Amino acid sequence: MKMRPISNIMPSKRSTIKSKKTSGLEVKRSRQRSIIIALDWYDERIVRGIYNYAREQNWHISPYLASGNFVPHGWPGDGAITCYGPETADYIDKLNMPVVDISYIDMPRQVPRVRVDNDAICKLAAEHFISRGYKFFAFYEWKEVPVNSHRHVAFKQHLLEKGIPEENIFAIKQSPPENIGDWETHQSDTIDQVNRLPRPLAVFAGQDNLGACLIEMCVRAGIHVPEEIAILGVDNTDLICESSPVPLSSVRTRLREVGYQAARQLDRLMNKEINNKVDPILVAPHDIVSRQSTDVLAVEHPAVATALRYIKQHYGEPITIEDIIEFTGLSKRGLEKAFEKHLGRTPASELRRVRLDQAKRLLTETFDKIDSIALDCGYSNSSNLSCAFRRDTDMSPRAYRLKYNKAETIVGD
Repeated sequence: MKMRPISNIMPSKRSTIKSKKTSGLEVKRSRQRSIIIALDWYDERIVRGIYNYAREQNWHISPYLASGNFVPHGWPGDGAITCYGPETADYIDKLNMPVVDISYIDMPRQVPRVRVDNDAICKLAAEHFISRGYKFFAFYEWKEVPVNSHRHVAFKQHLLEKGIPEENIFAIKQSPPENIGDWETHQSDTIDQVNRLPRPLAVFAGQDNLGACLIEMCVRAGIHVPEEIAILGVDNTDLICESSPVPLSSVRTRLREVGYQAARQLDRLMNKEINNKVDPILVAPHDIVSRQSTDVLAVEHPAVATALRYIKQHYGEPITIEDIIEFTGLSKRGLEKAFEKHLGRTPASELRRVRLDQAKRLLTETFDKIDSIALDCGYSNSSNLSCAFRRDTDMSPRAYRLKYNKAETIVGD
């Protein structure tokens, strides 16, 4: 992937600022540090996180590498933040300065690394699908991409730990390189694999672009998403997820935090507070942004499916469990037994889960007043929302918003 210009991140002027006199004494200001960003894989959120830290430290982000892997001979750089990969490997290997890397690819030398927490990402994905009642799962496998392989292993392991039989876990393999360039062959190869798997099927695509491509192929082949196949991506890249033929649900991985922490580690490395053998920092994901591609529960029981649709359509209204029971036509005990069997929880628990999930989304993605959010999510007032929040998270809605909105606007994603 060709690197995008980053020269507009900070001013390119760099100089040693000479002394000025204060009370007859010379006070020298320290030289401004210059940093290079060399990413084989580019995401603006990572660069923004680096910039946030650089601004706090008055760093200069170098304009070099904007038009290729070239830096003038003798340029006195202080450090580099890299994402190691085929296009940048030769350049990064020759950097004679402190380096912090954010990739999962093996490097010839050991350097401090900051990475997304793939184990936590895959645990979220497994729990997301299991909570929706799925019995059959697949991972969209692309072995040529190292992080995809890491996620495949971790996703399968978390499913097994949750009691999913190994025979219910499958892989959809990315087409060989010679087929990817031929759309019809690529689509035919992928859909042939999908059609051999049981349904309803939950597919975890280790990256947003894979998830969006799979959705496009399924839609063209007449396979309904999410009713037959639910698909989940990673990184929550808005333009990819929201422009997909069926909007793609995705794990929000806090890439700004990755960039911020990488810059912080570089600062510590340059200050000799750590060395190159320090353990990697793992940045946990924030949550799953649910969109239409997984917005369904895989339930075969007709009354339970009816109740779930009713909850989904009316959770923002002051509905009660009695309303749900009346809509399904079952007795209270009958509906509760069916819910426990097919979902492992009661109708009341499901209603609370849906309302709280929506409240969390509104708290982290909007600046709506908490009173308004409470009403939008079916609570009669903010006190009832606060009680539900404390039971679920040990935090008040305000504390939850402050914690995650701070991550969003300053160093998180």
